[in-house]
Amino acid sequence: MAGSIEVRIAGRGSAQDGAARRDAAQIAHCDLCTKDVDAVASVSASGPFACKSCLRIRLEAMTVGTWLLREGDEAGLPWGKVSG
Repeated sequence: MAGSIEVRIAGRGSAQDGAARRDAAQIAHCDLCTKDVDAVASVSASGPFACKSCLRIRLEAMTVGTWLLREGDEAGLPWGKVSG
């Protein structure tokens, strides 16, 4: 793996590369939306850190971008099959 992911859980601590460090004073601050949240993640210990909501928005944007820039006659929705 080229980099490791650090996860910070508010009030509990952090985890990186399979090692947990307990810290009741740990905060989970999202550098993207600037809110204190329950959990954040980063691909480096120095950040930026992002919350689940901000990460979800960016992943959805990547999915839509890939769909918008599809080649040829690729059909379908960017999210795959939708069942009811």
